[in-house]
Amino acid sequence: MGGLYPTLISHYCFGVKWRQVTQGIEKWVGSIQHLYVITVSAKSGLICHSVTPSGQLNFVVAESSGILLGFLLRAVLPHSLNKPTWRLFYCLFWGAAFLLFLIGKSIWVVFLQIMVCYLFMKYSPQRYMHMLVFFFAIGYMLFNYFIRINLDTSYYDETYPLMVTTQKLTSLAFGLSDWTLMQKGKKLVPEREKWAVRKMPGLLEFLAFTLSFQGVLAGPFCHWNLYRAFIEGNTKDRLSEDTKHPVRYEDDPSTCLRVVMTKVIAVAFWTYITTAVKPLYPDGLDADPYFIASHGVFYRAFHVYLSFFFHRAKYYVTWTLADAVYNASGLGYVGKDENGQAHWTGMTNVNIFKIETAPCMKIYLDNWNIMTTHWLRHVCYTRAPFLNTFFTFVLSALWHGVHPGYYVTFVSASFFVQAGRKARAHIRPLFQGSRGSRICYDAITTVATQFSLPHLVFSFVVRDSQQILRFHKSFYFGTYVVVACLCLFLPKHNKRRPSSPQPSPSKELSPSGKRDAVDSNQQHHEHHQHNGNNNSSSGQHEANPAGDLPTDLNSSLKN
Repeated sequence: MGGLYPTLISHYCFGVKWRQVTQGIEKWVGSIQHLYVITVSAKSGLICHSVTPSGQLNFVVAESSGILLGFLLRAVLPHSLNKPTWRLFYCLFWGAAFLLFLIGKSIWVVFLQIMVCYLFMKYSPQRYMHMLVFFFAIGYMLFNYFIRINLDTSYYDETYPLMVTTQKLTSLAFGLSDWTLMQKGKKLVPEREKWAVRKMPGLLEFLAFTLSFQGVLAGPFCHWNLYRAFIEGNTKDRLSEDTKHPVRYEDDPSTCLRVVMTKVIAVAFWTYITTAVKPLYPDGLDADPYFIASHGVFYRAFHVYLSFFFHRAKYYVTWTLADAVYNASGLGYVGKDENGQAHWTGMTNVNIFKIETAPCMKIYLDNWNIMTTHWLRHVCYTRAPFLNTFFTFVLSALWHGVHPGYYVTFVSASFFVQAGRKARAHIRPLFQGSRGSRICYDAITTVATQFSLPHLVFSFVVRDSQQILRFHKSFYFGTYVVVACLCLFLPKHNKRRPSSPQPSPSKELSPSGKRDAVDSNQQHHEHHQHNGNNNSSSGQHEANPAGDLPTDLNSSLKN
């Protein structure tokens, strides 16, 4: 839907007309758009196309450029120059340029949502402001989902940045509301107090925050307090403000380049998997009648596992690249561990190793689209007066889109997580007698989790009801039968809540500024308990209310 727009950018930025050059580039991209890798099942006539449209190519080009722009921001506008206005303008200009590059004139769709929410925050009564922003931002995003429901989703369109701006706008609105409540003496949970916003940002600050080039294309989102710290640095005025939890800006320029290059190499690897290997495992093949008839259950179970492993590669490309853009700009550093190793996980949206080795669904979900999970907790789970898990599930589903397959996946996910909790509470203790039995249990649950996941998310990816039914019928609905038996026949587990919840010590920064856990995140998701060793024997995260969140299967980009 977007197309290439270097003519517009270069003409106004550099005063040079590049029409002939850009026409050649567009022609070249157009030719790439028709390059297909085709897998043909001769007897069934199934033809599976894998195409890299210009929109996806433009996305990679834009995000890769963002890494260079991030390093340039460090070099040209460091905090030592004390020019926050220029840093804001720099981030806003290139964020808008990226959107023009990808979605063209459709940028007005994003801009309209932002400006309406700005007017709500600025002029509506504070008592209702956060709800007005919330319902308008979500409703506006859903409206755009509906009018594009039958369009080709392989192209990058305006609904993708809307997913990010919706998170930023709603988190800012709730932050402003929380500060008002704190001034009235209301006691809030520490997380809400930390991200409370003292005053409404100015127009330039607001636009730069919502359209900053670091996260406007694919996220992840960050809170206004953290973004302000990134723009201004650790100024005395900001840190001395009357806030209970001032956000300090942390950076380590000496390790930044190494970390970014490591992530770029990872992006190159997963890009190869996406473009060269994934086409050999098309999503719909596992529901093809001839494929089902000509292969046994065990072969097809392994095939669908590989298919969805390669399918996840495109998300790894997107989120790892976005993480690298943030790191190059100076965001994401969380401290050093006890060995002095620097960790840049503050803006990490996926823990690939823990995803691929997750021994249970809860750990899998905790490490997938991490920042969206944090947003759901911040704007819904900690605020809903009742049925907070249910309302968080509803919000998560709405944020992803309107395809029925999404809701099938989310509803199923709640039962998968519940089955996992009961199994961990009642079956796991039987295997704790020796080290060998514990290893055996972990191996079995890891294999079960990894091979059951494709059955859970099949409807999220394929979406065709006949194919979905045919796929599950070919496996005799075995995964769902096992989940149903665990939910029905294992006793209900009573949650144990400590009288004074304390965060896991392995997840906190020591006074020296060092951090013990590799994947800890001071800036955003202190509440996540990603390490399976931090779970209680009952499978509950006792100091983590988000541990009750059953439906955080949050694929950030629609298929």
